[in-house]
Amino acid sequence: MRGEAERVARLLGAWRTDQPVRTALRDALAELVDGAHLPPGWRMPGQRDLAEALGVARGTVARAYADLVADGRLTPRHGSGTYVRGARGAARPGEGRLTSFDGARPVVDLSSGALPGSDLVADVMPEVGRLLRDHLRGPGYHPAGLPELRQALAADFTRRGVPTREDEVVITAGSQQAVWLIATALTGPGTLTLVEDPSYRGALEAFAGAGGRVQGVRFTSAGLDLDLLARAGAGADLLYVQTALHNPTGVHTPGPRRRALGELAARHGLLVVDDQSQADLGWHRSQPLPGLDQHTDPAGLLTVGTLSKLFWGGIRVGWVRGPRELVGRLVEVRRAVDLGSPVADQLAALLLLPRAAEQREHRRAFLLRHAADTEEVLRATLPHWRWQPPAGGSGLWIDTGGNAVRLSGRALERGLRLTPGPAFSPHHSHDRYVRLPVWLPHSTVLDVARTLAGLCAPREE
Repeated sequence: MRGEAERVARLLGAWRTDQPVRTALRDALAELVDGAHLPPGWRMPGQRDLAEALGVARGTVARAYADLVADGRLTPRHGSGTYVRGARGAARPGEGRLTSFDGARPVVDLSSGALPGSDLVADVMPEVGRLLRDHLRGPGYHPAGLPELRQALAADFTRRGVPTREDEVVITAGSQQAVWLIATALTGPGTLTLVEDPSYRGALEAFAGAGGRVQGVRFTSAGLDLDLLARAGAGADLLYVQTALHNPTGVHTPGPRRRALGELAARHGLLVVDDQSQADLGWHRSQPLPGLDQHTDPAGLLTVGTLSKLFWGGIRVGWVRGPRELVGRLVEVRRAVDLGSPVADQLAALLLLPRAAEQREHRRAFLLRHAADTEEVLRATLPHWRWQPPAGGSGLWIDTGGNAVRLSGRALERGLRLTPGPAFSPHHSHDRYVRLPVWLPHSTVLDVARTLAGLCAPREE
């Protein structure tokens, strides 16, 4: 239950107030129950585990639980534990990932790797308005995506050596919706999805939310552990990976290992989802970092991409490239959610695609410059922190040497929102790690580092 305790600690966020600790914890837990963030029927973490995750005395948790039992929010079961009142299956609390973008943001939000937008987005908008006039005569609904954008992406895949037709591409509202569509359409109760551990937390939520089993496979500085994958793959249905550029570690899987991964997936008959959302953020090359395209049978591969990382998160355009029959299934699920991405966004994407190489150079220079400054500040201010230099991306995967879940809770009380390692793991591991963005201004990085250095020391309760 240690992992569940850390999950609740992350959901609680900055729960301490000027009230007594017991009262503040009780009220914060009550709010999670009332908002269904802790769903009915869910087993609460053990008192000792939650106390350790929060850095409080066990008695504090025991008294908070007792108060919530007394007011009817929790119910004890002899020999089994304490449950959120009202059993409705085996629901699990979410990770609260999208609170990175809510309206009640702390002073400094370090929980997301989202980058600032490019001026190129604004530059194309006048032309978007002109093109939009031709589309106003129609209904504006394109569940599979704007035909001309699908054609452009198909042509781009073909130029990269992956022959692709328009009907093998579906446009989505960013890569997050792409992964959600895949999870909803292709997994569910009775299926087993293998993911890297750690992995992109939005994907973990999508696959867990679909109702199937999710199992992590150890991810190292060289890529996925293929020996473990070989053992786990025999009983699995789908494999989700990020071989081009991994989130959160920033690792690019080398070509020989990508080839071996493709062969292993084919041997086990696994459908592979290669999320290449970060591929344009390499620090040391001007071309997109390659993924599995050349190493996996196209009939068993779904490739996810997006413009959000390269140009701006406000352009909600992503895509999935894959076999026509699987793309068709994704489109049918999409129809139940919405009738297509905004036409204006897709037209902007169509105009931005030819400028991708230009923007990659801007991003590369920007990230290299800021990453060097961030690493210099961290080495001087937090010399016990350790990280492997990434191949790219917008963050560092840092071993803090201590309990990062507890550190993130203390940081939130000081106006800093961090994402600790267990949020990136299906098994709640990596509790010493945080993912820290590298692109913040020098003054912000220095203030953040100094605050975190002060918080790393043990604190008396």
